[in-house]
Amino acid sequence: MDGSAAGIWRKCSSCKKPLGFNANYWACNVSTCNRPRTFFAFCSVSCWDAHLGLVRHRDSWAEEKKSPSEELWKKVLAGEEIWPPRAPKEKVEEKPAPKPVSGGTKTVIRRRNEG
Repeated sequence: MDGSAAGIWRKCSSCKKPLGFNANYWACNVSTCNRPRTFFAFCSVSCWDAHLGLVRHRDSWAEEKKSPSEELWKKVLAGEEIWPPRAPKEKVEEKPAPKPVSGGTKTVIRRRNEG
């Protein structure tokens, strides 16, 4: 949605009230509600609560977030940025496998073929 001419970022996913740039909005914590294709943004917690009647979340809450600036939104529309922003994946520190305590001898168990 491009509402940049009117200073509107997008509309509330529930009541359709306009949400401006650099403004607070509410988002559902459930990942399927925050994907780029299904991205929901709500003007209030009560609008967020209204969407719970349409979806089946087991455990969810509303998170307060900040809408992008108009400049950032233009980059998103041009395909240069992604919205909503994704948290960077944490690097998993690779640790070397622990050395055997038994002084280096390995225990091997083999099965005999019966028959």
